[in-house]
Amino acid sequence: VKRDMEFPYLPRFGLRLHLPKSMDQVEYYGYGPNESYVDKHRSSWLGEFSGSVRELHEDYLKPQENGSHCGCAYVTVSGEEGGLFVSGKNFSFNASVYTEEELTAKPHNFELEESGDTILCLDSAMSGIGSNSCGPMLMPQYRLEAETFTLEMELVPTTAE
Repeated sequence: VKRDMEFPYLPRFGLRLHLPKSMDQVEYYGYGPNESYVDKHRSSWLGEFSGSVRELHEDYLKPQENGSHCGCAYVTVSGEEGGLFVSGKNFSFNASVYTEEELTAKPHNFELEESGDTILCLDSAMSGIGSNSCGPMLMPQYRLEAETFTLEMELVPTTAE
């Protein structure tokens, strides 16, 4: 990818997949078990973790980006009928029942409406979540401002067996 340097740094770069809602179990190797971002993962450690898509959601009063896990080598999202195995080098993922548009549009968590899918975001690069909305600007080392970068992941469908 070559970014136009006229634009500010990117919040994230990756893929967003709408998977069947039945694919609601997650296993991964990365920073967990709590949400983790490049600038926010002191309560997390590198290891293998698992849980449901619902368990990965952080229920903030004001809906916003949440539940991502950085530093991942792989993630599997699966259900009774099969799943999807994703591997790569140092990527972030988020699995949710809510789209980013839904989280942005609703002012309160009790107003959120599920999408009917499992939303899987796979980010080859992501800026930190700190901002100057209530404090200092995001520090340069946590910004996705490289002029060129590569998205490289392997996606493999799996069977229920």
